Amino acid sequence: MEEIVRVGYNRLPVVIGPNGTVKREIQRKTKTKIEIDSTLSEVTISSDKSFFEVHVAKNIVSAIARGFSPENAYKLLKDNFSLEIIPIDDYVKHSKHRHTQVKGRVIGREGRIKQIIEKKYNCIISVYGKTVSVIGDEERIKSAREAIEKILSGAKHSTVLKSIKRDSLLEGYKEVKEEEKIDDIDFK
Repeated sequence: MEEIVRVGYNRLPVVIGPNGTVKREIQRKTKTKIEIDSTLSEVTISSDKSFFEVHVAKNIVSAIARGFSPENAYKLLKDNFSLEIIPIDDYVKHSKHRHTQVKGRVIGREGRIKQIIEKKYNCIISVYGKTVSVIGDEERIKSAREAIEKILSGAKHSTVLKSIKRDSLLEGYKEVKEEEKIDDIDFK
């Protein structure tokens, strides 16, 4: 089993790490073999044993390529964590100026919008190149993606923040309802 990941030339040194430490760490944690072709800027990941491990290593390398630090990318080793990559081109056509504007909207003034989404949905967001990427719990990552997609589609920050607040209220309401169901059970 083998996977090839294209990595930008400026992110390739991060995948390798100082003296190859990041590359070795990914190999050790995923039990895969990684070969890096710096002329083509490609990372080849292979394993004789498990396709799943190759898939995890590919996600880690892809996360690093999308601007995450290796430490944050290693969170993908957890079973319930995944990587979502949202291409900005799906929302904005080939205007470099508009790309910059939209990325700025996702980040927000002084990074506040990005921080609010990260805190609420317990995820990590990277706005890099022509993508917005999210690492997080599979259940919560969908909600984070929805909030980001609303911003990319042009929704006002206030609208997105209201929907995040509504999600918080509903989440609390669901927890209360579940507790009531448990309290209603007669254990006699």
